Amino acid sequence: MSLPKLMGAPGVGLLGVLALAVVTPTAGLTQTVGRHVDRTPLWQRVDHDILWNFHNMYNLHIVQVPGDEYPYRGWFFGWAWTDANPGFPGCDAIFAARSRDLLSGWQVWTREGGWDEKMSPKLWAPVVAAQDKYYDQWHNGDPSVVKLGNRYCMAYSSVGFDKDGKPVGDKDDKDGDYMCIMGADSADGVHWRRSRLPILAYPGEYGATETYGDVALFGSYQRPSLMWDDGRWKLWFDYWDGPGPGVSVGYAENKGDFLEPNDWKLVRGGDKPVIPQFPNPDVVKVGDLYFAYGDPPTGLPHMWITRKITEAVSRDGLNWMILGHVEPEPGVPAIHVPEAFVVDQGGGRWRIYLFYACQKGGEPYDWRYGRIRCMWRTVDQAELGRWSAMLASGSVGTDQ
Repeated sequence: MSLPKLMGAPGVGLLGVLALAVVTPTAGLTQTVGRHVDRTPLWQRVDHDILWNFHNMYNLHIVQVPGDEYPYRGWFFGWAWTDANPGFPGCDAIFAARSRDLLSGWQVWTREGGWDEKMSPKLWAPVVAAQDKYYDQWHNGDPSVVKLGNRYCMAYSSVGFDKDGKPVGDKDDKDGDYMCIMGADSADGVHWRRSRLPILAYPGEYGATETYGDVALFGSYQRPSLMWDDGRWKLWFDYWDGPGPGVSVGYAENKGDFLEPNDWKLVRGGDKPVIPQFPNPDVVKVGDLYFAYGDPPTGLPHMWITRKITEAVSRDGLNWMILGHVEPEPGVPAIHVPEAFVVDQGGGRWRIYLFYACQKGGEPYDWRYGRIRCMWRTVDQAELGRWSAMLASGSVGTDQ
């Protein structure tokens, strides 16, 4: 959420962040894992911006469409040229992009029905913006898209004003906002059909008095990460897990119709998260393992700088081992909201590209995100084997 995902803010639960250090021999070196392990040297930075010149945008999710003139399609969200996207419904909205090259030449869908390649955000138009429903009046964001056959399927965050119709901050508001996850599908990635209701929402959210301001304990579902895997839809998302853990990761599945809310089943959530304190999750599969990226608090107690992009690994998507975090590049105060894109290079090697948003910073501190950049690292079968063995041994937990 652009204002500014407060339920993921790092001011909560800092004392509960523990470092887990497990040392194992690997090629004559030592390998440590845990939230406080600095894995920055493993990543190569792309030396230019991917998208830029906007007011406050982030969460660039990319899919590949082989054989298409523009084989890379992306979706990101926020505020294009000024706060709250005046002229469009709601506040946050989702925008579409495309490129012939993964790392350059991106174009953004415009009001005129064309594509802007000059980074002129006043021309841009959202492809998904808020409706006028209790669950969808203010925020549409965090797009996560899978292309299955000829169909694009998107899970995204939605926020409405809940049962009383009053937004948070209104003197008559009694139930906070309603936070949930919507579904949509499309033939072209630009024109979308939405699910009839949220595909995933906390049952106790509607009309409830929210104890922690604008979040409901074990509710406030946001930031979905969608995957088609093992013949089913898999969905990771974050939710409010109380002031100790903060924002944790839940998991749901669907073996039926993607857009049918009744076909979605919550597998893990509540007081049994799959990863505690791990806001803004994105999950990808590399070989036979799952890798997750988020931006939990690690380090100095600054409202934003403390949050670090963090990597985790799992054999089943449910039980995770935290590997460590990545520091921002020089001159960038903080980097958040990671989105991974995996390329199979063959021969038991994969490249993980990680797209992320850079905060503007300065004094007073500007939490808005002014550009999206990318870094990458290579994973090989030997590394997957090491992580798999450690996870199988049961000696390494989720770094709680």
